[in-house]
Amino acid sequence: MSSTPADAVDIASLWLSTGVGDPLTEERVHHIPVGKPRDFFRTHPDRNYRKPAEIYVHKSENVIGEQFYLIAKALQGRIEEARPCVLACVVDRAGNPRLWPIMSPREGEKDNPAWESARVIARQAMDNWTKLVWAKGAYISRIADAGYAPEPDFSRLPSFDDLVRTAFGVNGIIATEEHPIYRDLFGRTAAAPEEDDPLR
Repeated sequence: MSSTPADAVDIASLWLSTGVGDPLTEERVHHIPVGKPRDFFRTHPDRNYRKPAEIYVHKSENVIGEQFYLIAKALQGRIEEARPCVLACVVDRAGNPRLWPIMSPREGEKDNPAWESARVIARQAMDNWTKLVWAKGAYISRIADAGYAPEPDFSRLPSFDDLVRTAFGVNGIIATEEHPIYRDLFGRTAAAPEEDDPLR
């Protein structure tokens, strides 16, 4: 009958107790896409996970795809290319979050079928796995069969503010006229840096 080798007796004493869970299985969201969902999705049912906002969709001549910028209150209404939206949190089958800017008409502006149908489908997706399908100038919904995917566990998501912070990052909010995108939109040069004054 074999006995435990002497140099293995204290193996358990080698491990550090950090007081936290498994560092390889803790979930942290490092990237959150912005834009309409392309596959089946569910909309977060909590109103705290959808907010009215103003957003600018930047389409550069030299970059494929779109970049989204939230407009801070001080500049709202001053960028003609920006428009109102409802920024809603949706998740895919794997539970990965996405922020979907669902466009809205400006005050005095007529709604259009694309925006209107997107809002209707976002509401349907609170209760059903749903897919957006573009058809003849508007979206139609494709509802998945019951049991297609499990109910999403929305409780695992960070707060809405944290989702926005991760999705848009440091430069994703246009808060001043010195923001590079604002300057680009209006053809403005960057402010000249102040020279160091040795007497101050």
